[in-house]
Amino acid sequence: MGLGLARFIDDLSRVPRDKALAEAQLPCATRYLTVDGVRGWLYPISTELGDAFQLFLYFDGAAYQVRVVEPAVEGRFDPHASHVLPDGRLCLSESWAGGASTLEAAYARSVVWCNGFSRYLRGESFPLDPAPPRGT
Repeated sequence: MGLGLARFIDDLSRVPRDKALAEAQLPCATRYLTVDGVRGWLYPISTELGDAFQLFLYFDGAAYQVRVVEPAVEGRFDPHASHVLPDGRLCLSESWAGGASTLEAAYARSVVWCNGFSRYLRGESFPLDPAPPRGT
């Protein structure tokens, strides 16, 4: 089986699975949209500090990406300090591509990012390791 056919078959099973997961796990105000030929989910996040975000989660063919729609962040912040890439995508992994391996991971990390970014906007830095130390 050629690589193109394998990817096509994977897409046939991934899309319905992702739709079911998104419906079950993303906020109830989530909408499935096609923007500039890219299908994905637009969803709101309100942080612990009361900041509102609109995010767009999509599969780029290799990983799940999340782009900040609101507020405008493209090219405005240091990617290393803010964990937002110059094109407005969240840095969700160690790789420069920034994506996550699953829809669930991309969504969960986007919520964590929103809360961290709210603190970043107030002069705090993102935690280096958000997990608590072992044994506590």
